[in-house]
Amino acid sequence: MQIRKYTDRSLILLALVIGLLLGSCSEGQYEVGPTIKYKLGDNPEWSKVDFDDSDWSPYIDKSENDIFWVRTDMNFKNDWAHSKKLGIFLAVFGAYEAYWDGVLLGTNGEIGNEKNKSGEYHRFFLIPDSLSRKGPHTLSLRASQKHYLNQQTLQDFSIYNYFDLVRRPLRITLYINILAGAFLITAIYFLILYFNDRKSFPVLLFSISSFLFFLLITAEYIKFYVPFHYSNFYFRLEAISILTLLISFLIPLYFSVQFSLIWRKYLVPIYLTILLAIFYFNHDYGNYDEMTIYLTTSMWVSSVIIVGYGVIKRIKGAVVVFIGLLINVFTHYLMVNYDYSLVLSFIILLLCMFYILGIRIREQRKAYEYSLVQTTRLRHELLKKKIQPHFLMNTLTSLIDWVEESPKKGVQFIEALAGEFDLLNQIEDKQLIPIEQEIQLCKSHLNIMKYRKEIEYVWENENIEPTETIPPALIHTLLENGITHCLPQENGIIKFKLIYSTKPNSKIYRFLTSAKIRNSSMDIREGTGTKYVKARLSESYGSKWDFSSEAIDGGWEDLITIYTK
Repeated sequence: MQIRKYTDRSLILLALVIGLLLGSCSEGQYEVGPTIKYKLGDNPEWSKVDFDDSDWSPYIDKSENDIFWVRTDMNFKNDWAHSKKLGIFLAVFGAYEAYWDGVLLGTNGEIGNEKNKSGEYHRFFLIPDSLSRKGPHTLSLRASQKHYLNQQTLQDFSIYNYFDLVRRPLRITLYINILAGAFLITAIYFLILYFNDRKSFPVLLFSISSFLFFLLITAEYIKFYVPFHYSNFYFRLEAISILTLLISFLIPLYFSVQFSLIWRKYLVPIYLTILLAIFYFNHDYGNYDEMTIYLTTSMWVSSVIIVGYGVIKRIKGAVVVFIGLLINVFTHYLMVNYDYSLVLSFIILLLCMFYILGIRIREQRKAYEYSLVQTTRLRHELLKKKIQPHFLMNTLTSLIDWVEESPKKGVQFIEALAGEFDLLNQIEDKQLIPIEQEIQLCKSHLNIMKYRKEIEYVWENENIEPTETIPPALIHTLLENGITHCLPQENGIIKFKLIYSTKPNSKIYRFLTSAKIRNSSMDIREGTGTKYVKARLSESYGSKWDFSSEAIDGGWEDLITIYTK
């Protein structure tokens, strides 16, 4: 129920973000000239709207000490004067003075002296009403560029209502910060869940993916609320590229774990090699946008293949996740802004991951609740093994005989019976007990059976580690089976031997019964005792165990293998 509520909140947040992205403001009605032109030198006349710049070039070879001018022309289709306060947004590599139709709008940094890296990459300037009328206009920059000389100086600009231009980043960061906070809290929450139960590797993957996505959208939109110099522009893109690489690897890895992809240990390294190759070859040329497209496309294709495998195998939740991946395609092509499209695609992917994780957590909770019922049932079964009517009746009958024939041995019989019930009372509510306590229980039971059946029982153990633990009454049950289904040897003795050994990835208990099998030709069937042993092993070790029981020369062998890895 909590997972479902959490998913509902995430869907509401997603709807808000979609509304923001689809409802972003449109640009003003104007036409930009064919090119952005450059000229080395410094002449105030170059800022005027009627200056002839026909001999200017779309590219110049500039050095870090040069002062140069940048011009671009545009034509307003409407008269903006007195209707809106017109503004211009500039993204520039360099220090500059901005002119509009020859009028200075403002300055950014110290032209020709950029040692202190003053100025910002993004700036907003207000355009006078008198220069906002319908017709041709000119944007001119007097600039210097110390860093990234091979990059275009005027990177981007936008003209619109000044207050909308200034407020738009605030509106965007409002929702982006909410989104980032949601994923940060999600990352912390699932990280805590992982540390509480370190067996759940998908929970850790989801936590890391959520945290990386938090860092990604923070790095993507930090430009709106933290002023930075243009010389730091590519550091931000570098961080975004690395985060995209990591996310592009972790999301398919997550799906491969959740949908139990065959040959995962071979396919995952191959996929990682492909991603690193994409990162390396595009990184050298600074093709950050293309690199992001290639990485996210690889992530999407590999995720579709893995989830498609889950659909074919009819794994629960695979169909919904597959539909979510297909929705990603439509959102990518429907949205014009690539940054918004990328963020929305990652949101959908993480919600798909969240959905499948919610299903797995619900299944684990059901399994846990079932295990509680199973544990209670096993406890009752353990007690029932000792208080069932035929055991009590046979034991009491034997006790009466011993009391009548030999009161002293009758007292010893009573003490042995009391000792076994006392041990059972100590262990009945525990999942694991020390192996020495289990051996003591077995010896106590043999003392009782010695009086009941008047057979000599011998107990031996070898290489026992006192610190090892085992489910209660596990060996005891095998011992009972040996007593029930075996006859003494010619010397009137039934011998039991417990041998402990280890291998690099397992612990082995070998239990030998040296006796005659009552009916060696009878088919071996799984009785109550064997079911109890398997249930106890599943409760304590999940699927990391093996159990075999078979006749051997001279008796019977039970083999319990517990895997440690």
